[in-house]
Amino acid sequence: MSAASSSCQGSYDVFLNFRGKDTRNGFTAHLYEALCNKEIRTFMDADKIVKGEEISASLVTAMDKSMFCIVVLSKNYASSTWCLDELVQILKCKNAKKRTVLPIFYKVNPSDVREQKGSFAKAFAKLEEKFKEEMERVKMWKQVLTEVANVSGWDARDRHEPTLIKEIVQYISDGLINRCSKDADAMEWQANEQISVPNIPPSPSIVERGELPLRSKRKINPVKETEIGQSRDAKAMEVYSHLETTEPNVTISPTIWGKKRKRKLRK
Repeated sequence: MSAASSSCQGSYDVFLNFRGKDTRNGFTAHLYEALCNKEIRTFMDADKIVKGEEISASLVTAMDKSMFCIVVLSKNYASSTWCLDELVQILKCKNAKKRTVLPIFYKVNPSDVREQKGSFAKAFAKLEEKFKEEMERVKMWKQVLTEVANVSGWDARDRHEPTLIKEIVQYISDGLINRCSKDADAMEWQANEQISVPNIPPSPSIVERGELPLRSKRKINPVKETEIGQSRDAKAMEVYSHLETTEPNVTISPTIWGKKRKRKLRK
């Protein structure tokens, strides 16, 4: 089953965030091609966003609808405010809508990204000078870089690029299939929960059907235990009298209500 056919929700499967000058015609282009060849719907802003269009329109929608966001962190990444603003939105989607963010440290040390050292320190020195009146924005950029650097991803240093790209694509493909399998199970469960049970009226009772009167006209008096005992005594005496008549040579004393009598033979 292809990854595209397994993708159950969202306009895209993957959103690519990258510094164009660093990787557009190299690593990111090869990654994008590999994803598309696997029929994984991938958003790359090269042809889909009009220059000058605000991130809050098309880009935010694309990020919001993508199941995975791949962030390619390269040497000059922090020199692009566009990349940094995208990253802010990506992490908002990650935290609010549980999107999966996958960083790729392309020829950079993850600690340089996390602590804004090396080329990232140089980039922020220029940003702080340029955005003197917007230091909160600069602070936010630093925070999101630290956050994304703490997410598990791939360190591309000293890696064979074709092998790395194949590994990333396979990870995305497996993730899409597993995610959609869970979504399908959840949808089936919800459908079963929503199946309405027919409202079948209860069968009428024999009283309601008229087979028995609601109240019997015949009055039934309760029988007391003493009356039951008396009835048994009378029956026993009747049997006793019969035996006395038919068996003159035998005397039989009945046992009545726990009082034992002896059985005697007449001489």
